Amino acid sequence: MREIVKSAMAIDELAYSLDNISIDDKVAVDSYPDEQIVKEAKYVLDLFVNPSQGHINNEALTGDEGPQQQVWARKQVRQLKAFIKKYQ
Repeated sequence: MREIVKSAMAIDELAYSLDNISIDDKVAVDSYPDEQIVKEAKYVLDLFVNPSQGHINNEALTGDEGPQQQVWARKQVRQLKAFIKKYQ
């Protein structure tokens, strides 16, 4: 497995998103080009940080889903930003 895929799969929400897409596309996550994986990471990050998306991940980040979810969401955002910075 490529390093970018290993890194992506270590981030809960990115792994979840990539798994769902790969099932829909009927291909392995490892078959996606690096650029597409980074693009998906940016999309998942946007779900957390952009309130206009109206996504539950944003609610978790703002604390609306409770303190445990907020801690989890902050960790996801940190991981996604680091991932994007490393592989962009």
